[in-house]
Amino acid sequence: MTGQDRNNALFVADIIRHIFGINGPVYFPYGRNVPYEAGHYELSEEEAVEKISDYPDIRLLPIEDEDGTYSEFGTPVFGSIKFEAGEYNTYSRKTGAVEKVTMDSCALPCSCIVSFSRDSNITKTEVLGSAGTVKEIYGKGDWDVTVRGIAVTGRNGEGLTAQEQINRLVKWNDICDSIPVVGSIFREKGIHNIVMESLSVQPIVGRWGAIPFQIEAVSDEPVELYLL
Repeated sequence: MTGQDRNNALFVADIIRHIFGINGPVYFPYGRNVPYEAGHYELSEEEAVEKISDYPDIRLLPIEDEDGTYSEFGTPVFGSIKFEAGEYNTYSRKTGAVEKVTMDSCALPCSCIVSFSRDSNITKTEVLGSAGTVKEIYGKGDWDVTVRGIAVTGRNGEGLTAQEQINRLVKWNDICDSIPVVGSIFREKGIHNIVMESLSVQPIVGRWGAIPFQIEAVSDEPVELYLL
């Protein structure tokens, strides 16, 4: 690892600690100034069991599926998020009329952390002379989705700058339509489309190459009509 790479890694670590409150997310395996090539290493189940045989209290977790993509530091990416390309409805800034706009696919930064919440729709009836209520009708509401991430300018000037990434998200926020979203963390919950409700951008003073953002969205289900 070169001195520049180390500085970049420490810069990213400081940004993540500042925004997400995670201490020490970047780990340097060597204390000496020697070259280190970041990579992805796997052990077979037999090799892993053999290595931890001296530590009976260690429990192996199931291996997660990767997305087949890697970050700039060579680490595998899990749970990536992408908006699908296509034609979407939007409002004309000049006339206010609905018009079509063509959008390219958009992969969100690898730094994104997504939280989900969902309420149940329950009809409750109070009963006189009895404690509590009678629950009559059950239904499920939309998933509330919060995406927090950091747009970071690529190393060595490669890829989009942080501001260009934010500008791209602003264009997606202007969409007045349901957006197909790709990602295992969404598929596991049966979410295939979302509607963006808000986008907030909070630049960090003195850090022009890193811009944190937050997306508030809700899940959307296609409306299907059956003619009998």
